[in-house]
Amino acid sequence: MDRFALRTEKLNLFYGDFHALKDIDFHVYSRAITALIGPSGCGKSTLLRCFNRMNDLQEDVRIEGNMYVHDERLRDMDIINLRKKVGMVFQRPNPFPFTVYENMVYGLKVHGMANRRTMREIVDRCLHSVGLLDELKDRLHTPALELSEEMKQRLCIARLLTVEPEIILLDEPCSALDPIATMRIEELMMELKERYTILIVTHNMQQAARVSDYTGFMMLGDLVEFGETSQIFTSPRDERTEGYITGRYG
Repeated sequence: MDRFALRTEKLNLFYGDFHALKDIDFHVYSRAITALIGPSGCGKSTLLRCFNRMNDLQEDVRIEGNMYVHDERLRDMDIINLRKKVGMVFQRPNPFPFTVYENMVYGLKVHGMANRRTMREIVDRCLHSVGLLDELKDRLHTPALELSEEMKQRLCIARLLTVEPEIILLDEPCSALDPIATMRIEELMMELKERYTILIVTHNMQQAARVSDYTGFMMLGDLVEFGETSQIFTSPRDERTEGYITGRYG
């Protein structure tokens, strides 16, 4: 297994004339949780979205430098295969307006991955992985939009797992959840890192400290500091990191 699941070399991103990411050299270790923290508007979600080309949907975006998934250059990858390998869960749960079961098999059908018999096995396995099988096994044909916010977010993660990604991108996945639901999602992340590489953007520094193995601090489009989470939070090397963590700004 490659040491790095994701990495960038001198990555720059522009929205028109605005320089949003500046010479980013970054790497994400395989089978670990890496967190990106920093003030609002610092570029952390923009960096996250680069890894499955979500920024391609924005007008006037220009990207320079290189990005890699393992050792494969991202720009050379077919976008459908890329998004199968690198899945993303958004800030607000976004189940499709279908039943729970139809949500779960959507990706399988798009990628032509399973027949009807194996689809139910995959659905059950992935719901079990996120702790939803017992609650939903008799409710598979109810509308997904009727679930609680936490269950919707778990469902979105389970839906992602059906297509067997290698890497999971989480863009502030707990920002719409209460503290108890947040704790449950954090516990889920800790379980999933045994099998998946996870990159999370979070506005919650305590969350980064609790769940991540590595942390990157971003400010004004720069990756100011990156290292093991314990080092970043207890002995940051850059005074800007220390200022943010101690609450002097941000």
